[in-house]
Amino acid sequence: MRKNPARTLIGTTVVVLTLLVVTIVFGEEPQLGLDLQGGISVNLQPVDDAGEVTDDVTDDQLDQAIEIIRRRVDAVGVAEPEVSRQGSTITVQLPGARDQQEVLELVGRTAQLEFRPVLQMLPPTLSGAAREEAEARIAELRDELGLPEGVTAADVLNEEQMLQEAAAIEDPEGEDPAAAGDAPEAGAAPDGDPDEEALGIGGGGRSAALPNQDDPADDTVGETEAPVTGEEPVELPDPLNQYGIELDDERFGELFQLESQLDAELTPIEEQDEDSEIVVPGEGGQVYRLGPRALTGEALEGATSALGEFGQWTVNPIFRPGPDGIDAFNAISLQCFSGAETCPALSDTGRGLLGIVLDGEVISAPSINVDSFTRDQVQISGAFDRESADALAVALRYGALPIALEAQQAETVSATLGAGALRAGIISGLIGLGLASLYLFGYYRLLALVAAGSLAVSASFLWVIMSWLGATVTLAGVVGIVVSVGVTADSAIVYFESLKERVLNGSTVRAGVDRSFDVAYATIIKANISSLIGAGVLYWLAVGPVRGFAFYLGAMTLLNLLATYVFVYPATAVIGRSRNGLHPRRLGIPLDDRANDPVTATTAKTGATS
Repeated sequence: MRKNPARTLIGTTVVVLTLLVVTIVFGEEPQLGLDLQGGISVNLQPVDDAGEVTDDVTDDQLDQAIEIIRRRVDAVGVAEPEVSRQGSTITVQLPGARDQQEVLELVGRTAQLEFRPVLQMLPPTLSGAAREEAEARIAELRDELGLPEGVTAADVLNEEQMLQEAAAIEDPEGEDPAAAGDAPEAGAAPDGDPDEEALGIGGGGRSAALPNQDDPADDTVGETEAPVTGEEPVELPDPLNQYGIELDDERFGELFQLESQLDAELTPIEEQDEDSEIVVPGEGGQVYRLGPRALTGEALEGATSALGEFGQWTVNPIFRPGPDGIDAFNAISLQCFSGAETCPALSDTGRGLLGIVLDGEVISAPSINVDSFTRDQVQISGAFDRESADALAVALRYGALPIALEAQQAETVSATLGAGALRAGIISGLIGLGLASLYLFGYYRLLALVAAGSLAVSASFLWVIMSWLGATVTLAGVVGIVVSVGVTADSAIVYFESLKERVLNGSTVRAGVDRSFDVAYATIIKANISSLIGAGVLYWLAVGPVRGFAFYLGAMTLLNLLATYVFVYPATAVIGRSRNGLHPRRLGIPLDDRANDPVTATTAKTGATS
């Protein structure tokens, strides 16, 4: 950089412009906070059974409440929500929200943990262009299979299964249907145990006879892990349905799955009754049709996460003793283990799945590998890492929250007020930047261009970082950015004054550029570290918008250090080594040009000696 500052200056400029262009082309930009675009702010506090505010809550309970609220507001599509806590008060800020009552119902509802049997695994719901493509593909498949209008793939499946059952009843002494090549019924265990109950599924259920269906989650519940074996697939007989469609036809399986996706309608949380079936999403996008509630989180005493026998992370819930605890869990476990109608076999092991539902979403759906459990020996295993295992354990511990949250304050910030605040922040920033620029131009002449360029480089870097991180800009953040204008200008002034002093003491501008920077940059680092310490302490101790001020002040201070090194010094060196360096007054240095000209100075010295 010292040998060729022009190359460094050009490289820095190219990098900044490239990052800006890429950011703009990809449509990335910072998000506006509540005070800039309007929205709703709610303060929630825990209350006891009498409705009085209480502090008798644990940090774990408050943290879990924050996580549940964050999941709720994410589900309704609120952009950049902020959920934080100070003491036992939880603050929820929802930029862009307008219906205060809806927000209060959303964030104030106490979460409920439920255990429900999985009746059916449905593909993720489709919308937009994906839905249009699916509808076109369905029409194509129906035409190829020759299905008449009004007849669905589920109708064909149900008819085929009923005819197979009727044939089996008419010929009870005959050959075993599976051995004869009959289609296995939906819900039948793959091991072909005659004691297992075979079930029919209507309305587009998952069937063992259909290809091209998504596999369910591979979480399992059991006291020990054991290998699972299955038999070789059997050939299907000629179809019995009136349409002559073979159930093992891949086109029929694809049609069945697509129709199931289009027909799936999620059950709203307010309509999720404990005694009725519901259709809810899972965390991975899978959709589940669940049976009536078997038990709630009240049956749990606790839950932990730990490494299992084979080095995999597991979750170990502990149930309460008695009929409302482990007995209720064992009752539904027996049904899932045996593949009963209330919990049909859907997994590769031939066992039913038990959905763990938190706040209207399936957080896990393990298969049941044991018919009975002791209350402290239940183990949920699956594709867990430490973080996901801890998250599930916390959800199980506090799914049914022992605290109720009540809104103590709700405030609606209008979009007009937010727009006015943003406009005022921008105007104040421009005024500050303009006054600083006038001062610099009046005092440092050409060097003022370097200071202005440094501000532009720092601001550009900050814009790019904020945009790609999806950072939220609040009014306090804007104030922090405005204040940082002075910090950036101070760094340039320290360098310029050091150069000015050296030149006035007899050095040339060309020589003084390098030597002055070494001394000045050490001072600049020390000064900026003090600003960073202040911003860091403020960010650590403060909450809400004040943290935004500290964040942007600290970020701009760091970027100022970078811009000073890769822009201010190279730009000053380029000017100092050019013909402008022979004219100190152009750089705001009150010195006669002839005194700074090496040739003139040498001639004058020789003449004086003569």
